[in-house]
Amino acid sequence: MNSPPHFISYEKIAESTSQWNLSPSDYRAFNKTDWVVTEKIHGANFCIFTDGEILRFAKRKQFLEPGEDFFGFKSFETQLVTQVRELFQILQSSFNHPLRVSIYGELFGGEYPHPDVPPIPNIQAVQTGVYYSPNIQFCAFDIAAIANNNPASRTYLDYNQTLQLCNQVGIFCASPLFIGKYDAAITYNREFESTIPALLGLPKLPFTNKAEGIVIKPVKSIPIATPKGKIRPILKIKIPSFSETRFHQAQKSNQHSSYVSSTEEWLTQALLAMVTENRLHNAISKIGRVKATDAKLKSQLLQLFVADALETFQQEYGKFFQSLPPSSQQVLLNNLQIEAEKLLEKCF
Repeated sequence: MNSPPHFISYEKIAESTSQWNLSPSDYRAFNKTDWVVTEKIHGANFCIFTDGEILRFAKRKQFLEPGEDFFGFKSFETQLVTQVRELFQILQSSFNHPLRVSIYGELFGGEYPHPDVPPIPNIQAVQTGVYYSPNIQFCAFDIAAIANNNPASRTYLDYNQTLQLCNQVGIFCASPLFIGKYDAAITYNREFESTIPALLGLPKLPFTNKAEGIVIKPVKSIPIATPKGKIRPILKIKIPSFSETRFHQAQKSNQHSSYVSSTEEWLTQALLAMVTENRLHNAISKIGRVKATDAKLKSQLLQLFVADALETFQQEYGKFFQSLPPSSQQVLLNNLQIEAEKLLEKCF
């Protein structure tokens, strides 16, 4: 008998190549393969898991509870179940060992203010800022498979295979904006009108409807070594209005003074620049809608928000933060907690 499924969340996507610590050999590998650019959808991370018998849905970090209608996905759950089971059978037929498959993607939509597109009753948009569809929709962007119930065998399908499988069963999938060399992909213009409504057969809105940004990755997976182990080089680049970090003019201490007080000052600016409504909305998209009266879920949201801000801060400023005395580090962390609490109170 197979063991119960263990959920594996999708890896956090880098927002800068500086997080990869690339070597000359990495760049050579990058230039030997094609890269694909897709539109980044502003929604909520969502996953469908199946081993051919069990089929479960998940948000960013965990499986959904029975009956949990995460951002209204149940409005098309039956169709999605049929499509995923068909996709699994196609994929399983090409292997001689049992598979466990996870289809990662994004829930999105719920509002489309066009005079010729009637709104859907009792539907609330997953995210605001980009209009995609009056319905809640799902877009797949990656498929991972585990063979013989062995997590060490976990691999991602190449982009072309993912796109082909999804198209074959009718699952909406991240479409290529560009396929070509790395240098062209990394400099692709991220300022453009969202392409999603047209792909869904909707008329163009009578106002600007900019995409959130782009996602860049190799067409065929090429893992690279980093201090944290091997990773898949995938990059997301958002337009400024969707940035989760406010611009600030703090300079790093090795470019200015080495005094602790000076270092603490600009690190405080850098850390508090992570406290933004965009980051808060992103945190909400990971756990589902939060009611102002739900103290338990608000506490969970606060913890998630602070952890996310701190993770981003550590990636950029970790070595400078670690150079501070423990008492100064704690002051910064306390300031982050206070400002995060203020933002939650403002938004709820």
